[in-house]
Amino acid sequence: MKKLLFSEKARDDLLQILRYVSQDKPQAAVQFVDRLEEQCEFLARWPESGTVREDLAPQLRVFAYRGYGIYYRNLNDRVRIERVLPPGLDISQQSYD
Repeated sequence: MKKLLFSEKARDDLLQILRYVSQDKPQAAVQFVDRLEEQCEFLARWPESGTVREDLAPQLRVFAYRGYGIYYRNLNDRVRIERVLPPGLDISQQSYD
């Protein structure tokens, strides 16, 4: 398993998801963010699982979980989660570095 790292933006994305979901379902929000983080751990084990998205940024891949896009890079010794974005967002307008 490769080392798993989160960018500052990815951590902020997860916090924003937690806040949004907790408006209606506080307990479910924590569980959902936990599941997103578990998917990130899966990517550290199986980094080729996502779809290549070099049209957005160099070495970028995306893996979907319940409509949310986990954007990451499979680097030599680590997997770096760059963003975790909700469905319906214009991904071409986002920053991945």
